[in-house]
Amino acid sequence: MRALLATSAACLCLAACGSEESAPEPADAGDFSGERAFADLEAQVAIGPRPSGSRGSRRTQELIADRLAQAGVDFVDRQRPYANVIGALRGSEPGVVVVGAHYDTKDGIPGFLGANDGASGVAVLLELARTLPRPLPGPAAQLVFFDAEEARGDRPFELDGTRGSRQYVEYARAGGRQGSAPLDQLRAMVLFDLVGDCELEIPLEAGSDPALYGLFANAAANASTENPFQGASGPVGDDHVPFLEAGIPAVDLIDFDFGPGPSPGAYWHTAEDTIDKVCPESLDAVGEAALVAIPGIR
Repeated sequence: MRALLATSAACLCLAACGSEESAPEPADAGDFSGERAFADLEAQVAIGPRPSGSRGSRRTQELIADRLAQAGVDFVDRQRPYANVIGALRGSEPGVVVVGAHYDTKDGIPGFLGANDGASGVAVLLELARTLPRPLPGPAAQLVFFDAEEARGDRPFELDGTRGSRQYVEYARAGGRQGSAPLDQLRAMVLFDLVGDCELEIPLEAGSDPALYGLFANAAANASTENPFQGASGPVGDDHVPFLEAGIPAVDLIDFDFGPGPSPGAYWHTAEDTIDKVCPESLDAVGEAALVAIPGIR
């Protein structure tokens, strides 16, 4: 992802990664564990770089599908040509809430492992697959792991980024193809990105729906963990944008200040995005809030 205004105007065998032996222990609904989520983060980083279309990407797809099956989601689907992986959770009311994260890493950066930018959001989603209530008390949820969020090479993000999420919305507009829910059934979209920073702060992103953000901020304020949902930021280009453009309320839960220096921070899109820069406590703070907020979306 990249800031649209903040940087331009304001400027299948998975070996150890996907095996039963390496998977986190089963969870009880309502018991989000930052440690289990961190184990999923470690498994992704162990694969290595994971750009869209690469061998690492394919291994990550299998890892995600394997973890979703172990979590007992209602079904697992995979789209084409961009390999969005979708897990479904039934709801008690009409409609669907998309809960997403991207799993690809930026190409062309030697040694880029994306511990935060890619792996952290996926880790939160996988733990939510284990711990969200069955059935959800509101609309159903689709846990969507987006392929091809990152722009290829030096291509502008505005033209080449968010390819996987745009595909999802295109299929939704077509009445619901390849696992996408029909557009008229979508109630909201929640996106997790860069949520593992040990110094986590998730402000209200300028394009995001304030009411959706408020659900997470209020849930975190009442939790026993630290509350990272504070402040406000400029607009960020990310996988929530295609949903906003389609008229779907969406929120991008992102800490776009990763490392020292001005946003996006010195670690963003560098080989410094490593596992020592992310913490299970941050994943836990986000996940605990999500367990309360997502069932409250109507």
